Amino acid sequence: MEKISCFAIVVPGLEGLVVDELNELSAHDVKQEQGGVSFEATMDTLFRINLRSRCATRFVIRLAVFKALTFPELYNKVRKISWQQYVADGVRVEVKASCHHSKLLHSGRAEQAVIDGIAASEAMQDHKAGKLVQQVMLRIDDNICTISLDTSGERLDRRGYRQYSGLAPLRETIAASILRWMDWKADEPLLTPMCGSGTFAIEAALVADKRAANLKRDFPFIHWPALKQKRWQRALEKAESMSSDVKPQIFATDLAAGLLDQAKQNAQHAGVSESIVFAQLDVRQLVVPDGVTRAGLIICNPPYGDRVKGDVRTLYKAIGQLFAEKFGGWRMAVIVPDQGCEHALGLPAKRRLKIKHGGKWVYLLEL
Repeated sequence: MEKISCFAIVVPGLEGLVVDELNELSAHDVKQEQGGVSFEATMDTLFRINLRSRCATRFVIRLAVFKALTFPELYNKVRKISWQQYVADGVRVEVKASCHHSKLLHSGRAEQAVIDGIAASEAMQDHKAGKLVQQVMLRIDDNICTISLDTSGERLDRRGYRQYSGLAPLRETIAASILRWMDWKADEPLLTPMCGSGTFAIEAALVADKRAANLKRDFPFIHWPALKQKRWQRALEKAESMSSDVKPQIFATDLAAGLLDQAKQNAQHAGVSESIVFAQLDVRQLVVPDGVTRAGLIICNPPYGDRVKGDVRTLYKAIGQLFAEKFGGWRMAVIVPDQGCEHALGLPAKRRLKIKHGGKWVYLLEL
């Protein structure tokens, strides 16, 4: 079966975790690159990856790579691509361009050249656009144009279950990546204090259930004329049949009753509310829950920046003291915004991971 050149768009800092995930999902020639991860896959494998990836933002296929020095040249080379395989009648094409160190520096003109080239291609001349959208990406670096086709549609971190969220919510893909980074398994107790919208707990419950992360999505490739429907249905049915009988011990706490209610509703939308125990609790009063007989993992994303007023280091200091005094033997992961908060914790970090969240770099510490 023919392999396709693909690329995973990833939150900066998570590239290594996506490399591991893609290898597990049977991608080939997986390589970390600037802005994401390149790999090769058959179309069947790409179906599976879109359905089951928990850590990547979206997946694209690279349709063409060529040199272009003028907009007419870009237009003519785009026109020769076999768009009839990917754009069906009733699908509207949207183009996003980025231009760097090239003669074609005007992204708006580059986008229009691609749109015009697609419209002028022989197979598209009778095409009528509709409500469905197919996104095409154009990247121009040093006059080399890369044309990519989106396969994921809406960003994969938007799972659909989070109807409610507080300030600066953590992306679902980041939460899932942190669970992977900590090598959390479903038989390990998990505490998520200051849970906010419940993302860590919900993602953990989905992992424990072995449920594919991106079911019930209207992926763009479903509408491609070249789609092999039987192969897609086989991949979808296999993903839908995945499940586990493990009963995880997952606990989510927050002092704010309103946030806790929202987290409960999000868990219900995700279909995992029975797997999570919710409790209203100040993080300073956190203790090992009743019924937990072994040390587990604590994942904590304390408020900082716009989410809290005053000196957040006092809070981080209290969290560090709590962990040291009451959770001996437990594994802990804490997100910190800067070195000051890390020092306030008063606990040595075994390792750290730098992640871009909300437009800012933050650090994940394993304590």
